[in-house]
Amino acid sequence: MGQRHQLFVIAKINGRYRQLCVIHHQWLYGHTALRRCLDTLKTFQHPANRLSIQQELIAASEKDDRFWLLSEDEDEGEEKNGHVPFPFIATCLIMGASFNVNGYYHGILIEPFYMSFNGGDNNNGITIFDITDLDNVRYCFVDFEGMESKREVELMTPLSAQTYLEAYYELDESDDKAGLIPLVESFQGRSLVSVGALKSTWPHGEWQGDDPFMEEETSRTADTAESTGDDIIAVAGDSSEGGETKRPGGIPSTGVKKSLRDHSMDILLDNLIDQSEKDSSDVSDLIAEAEVLSDFIPKLRLKLYGRAATLVPTASVLRLLYKALEQDTEVSLSPFTTLTVEHLSELVVKLCHGNMRVLNLSNMPNLSDSDLKTVLHIDHELPSTASNSAAGINASGNLSTIILLESPKVSMIFLTDHLGRYDVHHSELMRHPLVEQYGRFDQDPLAALHFSAPNIVSQLVWVGITMDRSCDSRLRLGNGQFDWKDLKYSTGAFDRFNPDNDPKYKNFLLDVPMPAGKTIHGLRRLMQYLTFPKLGWGYEEWPKAAARCFATTSTLGDGDSYGVGPLSAAFYLDGRDRVESGKGQLVTPNQWAIVLVHEAFDAKDQDELEKHALENVGEPGAEGTKDTPGNGTQGPSFKPQKRLRYALAKALPESDRSKERFLVTDVPGYLKHVLGGEQGDESEATRMMNWWKKEVSAFEQSGHGYYEDADIHEILRKVYSGKPADDIPEAKRRGIDPFADIMKMMSIAQQHG
Repeated sequence: MGQRHQLFVIAKINGRYRQLCVIHHQWLYGHTALRRCLDTLKTFQHPANRLSIQQELIAASEKDDRFWLLSEDEDEGEEKNGHVPFPFIATCLIMGASFNVNGYYHGILIEPFYMSFNGGDNNNGITIFDITDLDNVRYCFVDFEGMESKREVELMTPLSAQTYLEAYYELDESDDKAGLIPLVESFQGRSLVSVGALKSTWPHGEWQGDDPFMEEETSRTADTAESTGDDIIAVAGDSSEGGETKRPGGIPSTGVKKSLRDHSMDILLDNLIDQSEKDSSDVSDLIAEAEVLSDFIPKLRLKLYGRAATLVPTASVLRLLYKALEQDTEVSLSPFTTLTVEHLSELVVKLCHGNMRVLNLSNMPNLSDSDLKTVLHIDHELPSTASNSAAGINASGNLSTIILLESPKVSMIFLTDHLGRYDVHHSELMRHPLVEQYGRFDQDPLAALHFSAPNIVSQLVWVGITMDRSCDSRLRLGNGQFDWKDLKYSTGAFDRFNPDNDPKYKNFLLDVPMPAGKTIHGLRRLMQYLTFPKLGWGYEEWPKAAARCFATTSTLGDGDSYGVGPLSAAFYLDGRDRVESGKGQLVTPNQWAIVLVHEAFDAKDQDELEKHALENVGEPGAEGTKDTPGNGTQGPSFKPQKRLRYALAKALPESDRSKERFLVTDVPGYLKHVLGGEQGDESEATRMMNWWKKEVSAFEQSGHGYYEDADIHEILRKVYSGKPADDIPEAKRRGIDPFADIMKMMSIAQQHG
């Protein structure tokens, strides 16, 4: 059943096209397939994702031929399948194909990455993305056996967006003509995957059509490598479109013939680096003279990356590296294989005080936890505690993202103990929620990750109130707030003993790093998704959509931002069971929880809610509400609302408690606590506050926004019970204490249907 469709990612690796990821979508065809294709193209081409994608393409270039072969050994096939070899690329595909903040979510399944183009359960064709050239990501649709569409299309050949869409609709006669034609136009200028690329990826397929570019590309790539001396190891741009080749680390090389000026610059740079490697003379005067040339720094950077594997790391060479990289916001140090850990440490601490926001240390197989402590200036002597996780380079500077893809000796424990305040791209962290589809419990990847940095968000609490409960005046106090004491078990107009009407509580431990920027960016995306007017029945799947909302970056943009980060397994693997987690704990007093109160969450929109109220109890609130405790007066009638409100809360230490156990605030208050308050117009806190106020103004006008009612403390007391949070032993705080069994049961339930 369903409109079944698979999506593939391919790229040219060492002269041969390979497939890197495949997913199955159970309901994808027609205009929805085009929308998911367009979002996926935007995801693969988003600047925030480029460097991490390049690192996995470099890793792919280092795989031997046996890795790419389809094994007949069942156990080996399962190992390949469950391994998800390129998890960042897989996450990009999942994000684009299954989610949009404007109310779209649909689950997917990861297929074996080597599955053939016709190996899936299919009745509506496939989508293929060629990410060889990230400046020109290609796409196509393919019908390989006949689709369940209104008209036939040519089989076994790349189809454009318009051709695929016209198989399902008469565009000129469609009721949605105004929506479909702009959708088709949004693909203008986007290149199709070539027939040659399909033939190279799946040689056994009977592909139709010739590819005039394949022989040209092979010849041109070989000539370019010979003329420039470049080692094209990872990413070869499709030369039919004038694509560029890439050096290790994603450094571009134009591959064009050099002018006399370029040749002279080459000689100057080689002499400068040669002298610096000898460390026998001061080259600062020469640098000062050369800096007047506008292209000196860019060409110096290219030259240093071109010689990265053989550089002699003298003090002068390190000064050259710093000079070449100090203005860069993204810095890749992994190609410089001759640098010691101490050299890397010296460079990193200097670059952190410049423009560097992203540090790439990927594809470094020997980089250990201890090495990374040195590189990041984390005190070796201090124990792995929350206070130490804030130590090191983050005490000052702009660094926000650390990329550690295919650096396997950096452990997950190190990430949780020390890197909770960064956006982290790490292969096992990215793979963490994905491999469970295949039941790989041997390494227990579902064992919760708890990031120990102070002042990060470590939990999300969702409280859902049905529209039945939202409409009932007997459950309101005189000020219109809910009576949380009676909300669950009172008797009256509705079927109070139907557990489906009880409030729903879910408590998720966020097993991904949640620095402040990512927290508010993800919260804004989640609010946009959950308040979308046509969301309808999708509320049941909202935790999986929440995984996508928070799988973003700390770079603040609009709600449609396509930057990608790791998916939270707690959200991603959540089943449809409504789990009541009434005995949860805030993990430590200095960490935060997002609290969402979702009124009438099961109503499609406000109109349905009001209609429901009239049909069941007449005019909402007509009988008045309860007396507010202590005031002895009858409150006014109220109007039920379908709305989503939030708060940020953290447990207070015993010494700071007066009446309440929790500090509760809105996003601006949270930012003041975690970033040290406003320090001028250019401070990080001020910038984030201004962004948040701008982004949520429309939500607040619709009744959504901060839950400022006093009864938020009553909600928190119902969600969190038991011992004070600061009494939880360290061993339990670093695990998933109350929720491990629940999470594992949810995963097993999903595994078996």
